[in-house]
Amino acid sequence: MKGPRITLACECGAQEWVRYGESWTCPSCGRRYDTTRIPSEEYGQVAALDRRYKIGNWIVVSVLAAVVLVVALTGAIISIFAGLAVALLGWFLYIRPLVHRSHKNAVSKLTRSWNLEAEPE
Repeated sequence: MKGPRITLACECGAQEWVRYGESWTCPSCGRRYDTTRIPSEEYGQVAALDRRYKIGNWIVVSVLAAVVLVVALTGAIISIFAGLAVALLGWFLYIRPLVHRSHKNAVSKLTRSWNLEAEPE
């Protein structure tokens, strides 16, 4: 699983999203930025938090799929549709926004505003 992308903003105003470890050359002015100059331990903390968030989402979806499968195997078609509707409604209206908000707050506590200078030519 790859880590989150980093937004690079050039002095001329151009922006690009790149992965950690990549270099980017601004198409407008030709300045070059290298993301390996970001401290790896700080980026690692953000990447680990992002990884936990993604794995947590996969676990919730897997549990929901297992529940739907069990109900489907019992043959209660009406229960499948009603239960799935309630589960999806609860997920999208309550659980997902709550998890997303807590993830966003945790990332904002870890995120640093790294000031990468353009590499000398």
